[in-house]
Amino acid sequence: MKCILAAGAAWAVAAFALVGPAAPAKAEPITLKLNSPAPPWSYVNREVLTPWAEAVTADSAGTLKVQTFYGGTLGTFANTYDRVIDQVVDIGFILTASAAGKIRQQDVAALPFEAENAILASTALWKIYEKGLTSKELDAVKPLGVWTFPNAAIHSREPIKTLDDFKGKKLIATNAIAAKIIAALGATPISFRPDEAYTAIQRGTTDGVLMPFTGMETFKVHEVTKHHLDAALGSDAAMLFMNWQRYESLPAQAKAAIDKHSFLKLSRTLGEKTDEQWQKSRTLVKDATTTLSPEQEAEWKKRLAPIAAEWAQSVPDGAKVLETFRAEVAAERGRK
Repeated sequence: MKCILAAGAAWAVAAFALVGPAAPAKAEPITLKLNSPAPPWSYVNREVLTPWAEAVTADSAGTLKVQTFYGGTLGTFANTYDRVIDQVVDIGFILTASAAGKIRQQDVAALPFEAENAILASTALWKIYEKGLTSKELDAVKPLGVWTFPNAAIHSREPIKTLDDFKGKKLIATNAIAAKIIAALGATPISFRPDEAYTAIQRGTTDGVLMPFTGMETFKVHEVTKHHLDAALGSDAAMLFMNWQRYESLPAQAKAAIDKHSFLKLSRTLGEKTDEQWQKSRTLVKDATTTLSPEQEAEWKKRLAPIAAEWAQSVPDGAKVLETFRAEVAAERGRK
């Protein structure tokens, strides 16, 4: 009997030596919820945020999983900023003007004739943040990328080609700076959301709208307008950002993966994709689109210059932000 027990014990020891101790269970990846209020089919979601989430997840060495929620599932443009602050979601995309007045310096990109395309403005916005000019305003969150949408153009039922053509016109403004631009050009600004523009123009409530060509396509405005004037009339700033505490709580490999795919690199990518989408949308109405002559542009710039001056005085450190933004735009323009 003793021999049998001894043989059994020896067999067990040998088996343990071959198999070894049980491997520790692999830790489950941390899930980060990314909310984008934009429609699921938006190029921002399809061409930038989805690939970004996949790349961060893949490079995190199994420590992260970035889960995307599109179309306002976890928050609208109006409340996503607060939801990230409150840790309801971890990462959010917003138009900075929708943060209930908490973010004002980013509106430097909304001023007319400051940058002719999105990559110039997007790169400049990140650079002035990186230099600390706008970091105080954004210190409640961790920006992962800042960028702008395309410059607004004028889409109207009747031709608008000169300053005289604005007289008696009512045009939709979707933000405060757009309203000032419309008024300075000689028309009457009417406040509507972008998604309300189609019906307002169709019913004759307004004569047209100030919005980018990308917005024109998204909201089908070209179906109710026949004339389009392409001018650099300011753009909407946007931001992808994360809750600071959530970021700081992540393991080093997770932080490294986020950092690798964010910041200036992501801001430039968003600017590039925005410009590509702008070109596609503009092509839809290229035969009905006009531009300003150099003489007209100079005249319009002179007419609209007080808007930038007023903005610089009314926003904290506005003059310095505007000066540095212009310098960064010029530097990026020279780099190309």
